[in-house]
Amino acid sequence: MSKYKIVNSALAQLVADGESAGWDKSEMLLATIVSAVNEYKNAAGKKAARDALVYELGELSGAIDTQLIRSR
Repeated sequence: MSKYKIVNSALAQLVADGESAGWDKSEMLLATIVSAVNEYKNAAGKKAARDALVYELGELSGAIDTQLIRSR
């Protein structure tokens, strides 16, 4: 199983768990982003976390198409 399939499965479960506790999907996903960024910073360092976020934000602005470039 790919790392993205594993994470997507975990995301679906946490959204379902959050919704049963009264939180909506967007709130659960934001909490996930905040927690994941903090955990990634602790594991890989501040520079790597910043670089990864800047790279991923490039897709939101249309500067980078990460759907085709998923080599990580």
